[in-house]
Amino acid sequence: METTFSICVTLNLKKKKLPYGKFSLGREKALSMEIFSMLKGKNGDGHPCAIQMELSQEIAGLPVPISMIYCSLEELKENVAVISREIFRIAQLEEGDIIPLQ
Repeated sequence: METTFSICVTLNLKKKKLPYGKFSLGREKALSMEIFSMLKGKNGDGHPCAIQMELSQEIAGLPVPISMIYCSLEELKENVAVISREIFRIAQLEEGDIIPLQ
């Protein structure tokens, strides 16, 4: 059974959730947790109109949430930069296994 890790970005609107971005982090749980711990935001209940970033583990195609933060637009900008830098570092410099999004 193949397991992969990803971060999903979702807008929490007044009456619905709108997922609009996803970052693939590969197959290593420790590395995925380390990247997620670098992100800025708050744990716990978010504002009804907030940006949610969720680390999940996909097992047999089904997402299993691991951790979640809520962030502002400014924090999201910084978080995207952190994730992009880390994905580049792992894939290019360390020749790690980052799985492309399908």
